[in-house]
Amino acid sequence: MKVQVENSGPAAARRRRPVLRRVGRGLAVLIVIVVVLAAAGAVYQALGARADARNYPPPGELVSVGSHRLHLHCMGEGSPTVILEALAGGTSINWARVQPEVARETRVCAYDRAGRGWSDPGVPPADLWGTADNLHSLLHNAGVEGPYVMVGHSIGGVYVRAFTDRYPDEVAGLVLLDSAHPEQYIRYPEYLQQTRSYARLSAIFPPLARIGVFRLYFALGGEIDFQGLPDRQHAEMAALWSSPAYFRSQRAEGLLSSTIYEQARALPALGGLPLVVISAGVNPPSWAALQADLATLSSSSEHIIIEDATHASLTFDEAHAGEVSRIIVQMVETLQADDTQPGAGEG
Repeated sequence: MKVQVENSGPAAARRRRPVLRRVGRGLAVLIVIVVVLAAAGAVYQALGARADARNYPPPGELVSVGSHRLHLHCMGEGSPTVILEALAGGTSINWARVQPEVARETRVCAYDRAGRGWSDPGVPPADLWGTADNLHSLLHNAGVEGPYVMVGHSIGGVYVRAFTDRYPDEVAGLVLLDSAHPEQYIRYPEYLQQTRSYARLSAIFPPLARIGVFRLYFALGGEIDFQGLPDRQHAEMAALWSSPAYFRSQRAEGLLSSTIYEQARALPALGGLPLVVISAGVNPPSWAALQADLATLSSSSEHIIIEDATHASLTFDEAHAGEVSRIIVQMVETLQADDTQPGAGEG
């Protein structure tokens, strides 16, 4: 009978050393490759960001609100003035298909919240009331007089409700565009879980943006949900989505969303203020129930469902955005025909 002796002596150790050295060299080479790629990506991102600043200047003006400046882009003439508040992570560019259509009828302004688009970062990130007050200071300092028709998409709907509560004499009407609901995390905990999951994932987005990953993605033809925008605004949006600052701002707002909705639960009903709730038809039943609830906030309300629209397509899709624009203009025309506009002529 043969007995197999385990190779555990000095000779076996000498045989293992070349294997360990090869593994070590392989890891060293891999680390060098990663470092070189990251450095090249950082240079690619820096050069691209410099080109973006040159090619895509702010279409509006930068207005001081005290500690920082916010970007405001207004078009058209007339009263009431329509104010557009974008969804979470959104910018003034989100309204590229809506704003020009509304501007045919009246003055309409879109802006970038602090840290977003062309606006400076705010310190600290603004909560519900901070966002409402920032917007009021922006409009006042820019000389944009009321009365206003406030239009809010998603979390923007909560912000415009806070603005309306804070400055009721300046608001003539409200349009909630597939708006968030202050109680959505309470009634449907799955929404809170989705937000928390995205917050964990989004922690890696700013570092990835710093080494040019998102810029390369768009350069290779990648798309997110804004591909329906006109060419110029699509390019602007891709440039902003390639920036680490954009993802830091988006993440900060997401982390603050529970606080924002908690604050919003104290908002009262709207009395008889003209209200239009526009909802996307392609949504889960839970979201549809929240939309129906929002339509009960005013005794003078209308609930319109755009059946084949999604949450994002309401502003990005040409046909859906056209329908949204038509509804906003309809409210404006109704208010223009009503000599009892609240806040008429006031700043």
